Amino acid sequence: MSLMINFTENLYKTQWLEIVFQNRNKAYGAYALRNQNTETTLKALIYACVLFSALIMAPIIYNQIFGTKLSDKIIEPFSTIEVKLTKIQIVKPVPPVAKAPAKPVKLKSVNFSNLLVVPEEQPLSEPPTQQQLTEAVISSVDSEGIESSGLNPVEISTGVFNGAVTTEIPEENTTLYTLDGIETYPEFTGGHAAFVKYLNRNLRYPEAAVERGIQGKVLVSFIIEKDGQLSNIKIIRGIGNGCDEEAIRVLEKSPKWKPGIQNKQKVRVAYTLPINFSLP
Repeated sequence: MSLMINFTENLYKTQWLEIVFQNRNKAYGAYALRNQNTETTLKALIYACVLFSALIMAPIIYNQIFGTKLSDKIIEPFSTIEVKLTKIQIVKPVPPVAKAPAKPVKLKSVNFSNLLVVPEEQPLSEPPTQQQLTEAVISSVDSEGIESSGLNPVEISTGVFNGAVTTEIPEENTTLYTLDGIETYPEFTGGHAAFVKYLNRNLRYPEAAVERGIQGKVLVSFIIEKDGQLSNIKIIRGIGNGCDEEAIRVLEKSPKWKPGIQNKQKVRVAYTLPINFSLP
């Protein structure tokens, strides 16, 4: 038998399959696979497309069913908080009103002055009695006026006075004031410009801070005592690297200040000072 093969024909057609498996066992799996190849390939392509589409559409469908819609979310708008600073008015104490001096009252007086040495021919005056001393003011002359009692606490006595004289000393004012409400502020000798000049001359930028590029403000608090000395020097907010210690060192060697004045008395005043460390 002569077999002519035309390669322009489809080799998967049934007629070619029959020629190949002629006089052979067609119950073998190869015949069935080749015979159903077109149907199997088409089914595989359809299944693959369906599975791929399901994988793509599954997240979208899930979000549509179970997802949270953007419109359901409550978006709270940002609110601006306005802070109003209340200016505190410093109320200065009202100076006391000077009272007019009371008119002097003429009191009855009794002559009880020191004893004098007089010539024998001059008569001596009799000394006043205890009753007269309690009703009049001791004086060098006798005069008429309003009788008084209790103005001459010292009684005439022949004994020796062993009492002690006491003087009442006013208590020292140790109140610590702030710059708010004080009558006269404390001041560096020479004024603010002199204090700035003093800081510029004595402050040294620490090498550790320069190497690390550290700069900023050191906030220092201290007390200006009544004698102008600075005490209780503390760092409220520092930047470290030796800058805090340098600020304390310069303030500890500061000259005396002019102390604060309240009610015409020198008082202790708390002071806060920012010192700026800045690199060029």
